[in-house]
Amino acid sequence: MRPPRPSLAPTTHPTVDAQVRPRDEATDKAFPSALDELMTAHQVAVLLLLPTSTVMDYARRGVLPSIKLGKHRRFVRSQVEGAIEALARGSR
Repeated sequence: MRPPRPSLAPTTHPTVDAQVRPRDEATDKAFPSALDELMTAHQVAVLLLLPTSTVMDYARRGVLPSIKLGKHRRFVRSQVEGAIEALARGSR
């Protein structure tokens, strides 16, 4: 049996958030933290309905914007969405 896939919803830890900064719901919605938007290649693959290997290949070739953190590659959700929109406009 396969383990359940991780959710695409950003995860936060309320105890850690409370220690770092006070919570202000209005500010949190208006200005999401870049860390709240970080996604793994697997999460992007699920979002785009692509194999993870294809997402990694697109990142290496610069088709999808990504950030290297040591040996890990992460994707900023808003940048991925922008790249997809730009590709869609270019193919029309």
